[in-house]
Amino acid sequence: MVAQNTGLLTRPSLPRNLCNLTSSHFIDSVTTFHANTCSVERKVSAGCPEGSCCGPGFWNVLYNALLNIEFSSHTKIIAFAVDLAILTCGKTLYEAEVYANSDFSQTENSARENKMQFNESNSKAMLITRKRRTDDINIYRNNRRFERVTDMKYVGIHFDSRLTFRKHIGHIAEKSRILIYALSKTAKLHWGLGHKSLKTVYEGALVPLMTYGAPGWEEALCKQRLLH
Repeated sequence: MVAQNTGLLTRPSLPRNLCNLTSSHFIDSVTTFHANTCSVERKVSAGCPEGSCCGPGFWNVLYNALLNIEFSSHTKIIAFAVDLAILTCGKTLYEAEVYANSDFSQTENSARENKMQFNESNSKAMLITRKRRTDDINIYRNNRRFERVTDMKYVGIHFDSRLTFRKHIGHIAEKSRILIYALSKTAKLHWGLGHKSLKTVYEGALVPLMTYGAPGWEEALCKQRLLH
């Protein structure tokens, strides 16, 4: 996403001196790339350095207008870093499409007003339903129909169209297996990593890997166990 509209700073109740200081940050900014004896300099007209101290603040200012859009009661918007998820529900597929297309048009207007650009090639649509159906989804943004997928990854969690989380569980199981195998080669009965070191690696790497996002997919896993 690219933003180049410092006029957003005047919308919240910002002190004038902080607004002017922030605006000046974007005036005549340049970035320099050094490689051995070669140096290239370019003027920066958009964007914000990833990982910068001011990045989170600029993100809040930029997304504020988008997150405050008054969508219909059928739509909810969730944002994390540069990932944006728009959830729309309906009693029928057609109803969900109507609500989604109507609310998506508001995001287009907001992006246009605030000079924002979304990466449309990474924008996907997924139908979440318990029914087995192959109906296509006709959701558009900027006259471009979203590609339909049966699963997508959001903030590190694999969601599937039936919310079984089988792909996500399989993914973390495989990564855990690789890590455990690597640890087994570094620790034997009489040589290698000791118990304390193994426990540190286990608690610092393996446990976070296996439990990441657990509140979201734990219930689905428990239901699958009960069914079997």
